[in-house]
Amino acid sequence: PAPASPAPASPAYASLSPAKSSAPSAPPSIPNNAKSVKTRVELARVMRELGGLDEARTAECVKLLSEARDIEPRNVDACVGLGNLFKDTDPSKAIAEMSKFPDPEGFGNGKHGKPNFDDSFCHVEIARTIIKHGVDTKDKALLECEQLEKSLCIAGKVMGWDGIDKWVEILDNRGKWDMLKRIYMAIHEDNSDLNADMVKGYFTTKGWDPEIVPRGG
Repeated sequence: PAPASPAPASPAYASLSPAKSSAPSAPPSIPNNAKSVKTRVELARVMRELGGLDEARTAECVKLLSEARDIEPRNVDACVGLGNLFKDTDPSKAIAEMSKFPDPEGFGNGKHGKPNFDDSFCHVEIARTIIKHGVDTKDKALLECEQLEKSLCIAGKVMGWDGIDKWVEILDNRGKWDMLKRIYMAIHEDNSDLNADMVKGYFTTKGWDPEIVPRGG
């Protein structure tokens, strides 16, 4: 007898066969910000820690941290990291870079807002850099600059007056009493229990004139 003819392919199975195309498939698109902020910050940190930063490595770290800050402006590691790159070689640039950290919520109109730990961390580094540079260069104007006052107010609102006492002592010894009185009042601006007599008594014990002089006054 003649051999049986092969059964026709089932339409159901035939439909599972992939359709062939002569056109090559397009590669997947890569987002512009494929690297995370954390990756950029960590890579810059590793580059700093593994050896001395030459000009090329410094430029690469600046690029990485600037990109991280552009993506996430309130990333404190990126902002302080940029400042750390210049602290030893160009303190003024370090201060300028760290001072770009956005103000805390509610800051402005004579108020210092509700800073958090990140605000405190950044402004402590700013204050530390300004005071060290001011003391090292004997720059009296730098030790009473507006940025230093702002940074100590913000840091002090998180850490408390006692938390910034070492910088208070340095400035007290250099006669920056008017600025210190304003900082004290800013730190306690939300303390409804603090009255004028208490403030006057505290300033008197410090040997400061109780009168509070506005900045520029």
